[in-house]
Amino acid sequence: MTKRINPIIKPVLEAFQTAYYQTLNFANNPGSAINGLLVMGDAGTGKSHHVKQALRDAGVQQNVEYIKGGTITAPALYVKLYLNRHAHRILVLDDVDIINHPEKSKLVPLILGAVEEGRDRLCSWNTAKKNALMEEHDVPFDFLFNGNIILITNYTMENIGAKMAQWKQAFSSRFIPVNCIFNHEQKYMYTKYLVENEMMLTDNCRVHTYYVDEKKFNGYPQSIVQETMDYIDDNYMYLSDITPRVAVKIADTIYYNTDPVMKRVMLSNLKTGMNNGNHKE
Repeated sequence: MTKRINPIIKPVLEAFQTAYYQTLNFANNPGSAINGLLVMGDAGTGKSHHVKQALRDAGVQQNVEYIKGGTITAPALYVKLYLNRHAHRILVLDDVDIINHPEKSKLVPLILGAVEEGRDRLCSWNTAKKNALMEEHDVPFDFLFNGNIILITNYTMENIGAKMAQWKQAFSSRFIPVNCIFNHEQKYMYTKYLVENEMMLTDNCRVHTYYVDEKKFNGYPQSIVQETMDYIDDNYMYLSDITPRVAVKIADTIYYNTDPVMKRVMLSNLKTGMNNGNHKE
């Protein structure tokens, strides 16, 4: 008998399934005419996890360059495009802030040009002199790009339109968009689902381990997991956000603060200090 999926989390599961399969299809078909994938949604919910899992399952990790967070200069991006210019290569920009970048007038056209439809997209550097990074990698002033780009961002298409109105249509037409944007109730139920059904804080935890009698275990002890979920159940309406990443923060706080007063203070700080990271301005 097929287990019935909670209707509140069904759209969440479907969105992440779409992100997974779009990435898998993207990785398995380097000759496709579509060269860009745009995965948008809330911070800490699992966008990057599903993209990475699809790339692992496709067996193409050796062909992927993954750039996580922060900013990237226009010359550095141009070099990265050159180094990933072949058809089997995938450049992943995960939460690399382009929208607010002072060089976005250079960065955005580079990205959009690289994901034009078809093969042999021309990338050019319009200055009279190469910089040191270009010299180091012997990057020419123009080259043909046949790789693919995956953008993972906390921004929505509306944010992109507000910040970069002149490029919104180009983003919409050149990237396959995947929306992983959920309301508070959906994120709460999805986090519970991951803990209860996917053992996110125990066997399948990737970010923490503990030892009992010199034996190593993934995640946190079951008593910590239960206390974490009790806390989330009692307080989720008061948390500024509730995501899998937040659940890990809560579990970690409980695990490392055995003194009741200290634990209460630390959890209160988490409750009042978390930032939802959605960039909704």
